[in-house]
Amino acid sequence: MGHCVNNKRHLSIVALKPALPPTAAAPPQAPELPALRLALRVADLGGVAAAAREANLLPATATAAIRRLEAQLGVKLFTRSSRALRPTGEGEAFLARSREALALLDQALGELHAPLTQVRGSLRLGVSVDLGTQIIRPLLDEFLRLHPQLQLELSVSDRVSDLAREPIDAAVRYGEPTQPGQIVRNLLDNHAILVASPAYLRRAGLPRSVEDLAAHEGIGLRIASRPGVQWRLFERGQPVAVRLRQRRSADNGLVARQWALDGHGIALKARLDVAADLAAGRLQQVLPGVQSAPYPLVLVLARGTHLSARMRLLGDFLQARLRALGTAPT
Repeated sequence: MGHCVNNKRHLSIVALKPALPPTAAAPPQAPELPALRLALRVADLGGVAAAAREANLLPATATAAIRRLEAQLGVKLFTRSSRALRPTGEGEAFLARSREALALLDQALGELHAPLTQVRGSLRLGVSVDLGTQIIRPLLDEFLRLHPQLQLELSVSDRVSDLAREPIDAAVRYGEPTQPGQIVRNLLDNHAILVASPAYLRRAGLPRSVEDLAAHEGIGLRIASRPGVQWRLFERGQPVAVRLRQRRSADNGLVARQWALDGHGIALKARLDVAADLAAGRLQQVLPGVQSAPYPLVLVLARGTHLSARMRLLGDFLQARLRALGTAPT
């Protein structure tokens, strides 16, 4: 009987003890920056192999680094489809925030020991061939003289670069970008105009109207798989469709301009590209009342790079220099 009383007393005491809270899961440790940067490039390029080549790693080494990162975070970052490696929902959200954080970190590191006027680091810029060769390259040489701690990696191509998938911080392009979410800075208002050499116009005759163009040779320029022979232009604000005979076309603006200089026909070129040729008399504008829709020159920035001091300075510099060139008499 005494035993039963003691047992009941013991049970009641146990029941009165407060329950201990469950042990909280420890938060994941901060990932290593090289592995995080590698994961971002895997997401950009759609595969481990491409990111490994870019980082000069073996694919197996890169795969192991991604798996260690996922184990450390306790989250699967990527899922493999039939054609590519894609971020999971959790991975996409994490990598987007990580990209922003790394951009801020890179900015802080770049400005740690230098004021805004003494930027340092690598500047990876894409430009088209004609514009880049004759106009942007000399301006960049001046910019590098002003900022001796900068290094330049220039990609010169008339192919439209995908800033999300290629190792480029920014691109100087004509026209409004069509990809959503891009950060764009206008550098210069511009139009495309019709030009030909004086020798060609003496031989073929000077067009007096849009209808006269049908009897002339056109020089086509194909950009981003768009045909270059039919030009959608405006005459005194009214749209006109122009089609010329075409014997020559190229996917390179420099080649198209050179053909025009050599007297092979009429080309449609950005006014800035041919400003020096017009001023020197090497080319002549055809039908001055006819031009393209507004065709601005813009600086397209990869996500996160607009925060860096070097990109802000580059945008300011190019905008000032190009607007001076664009307003110079021709």
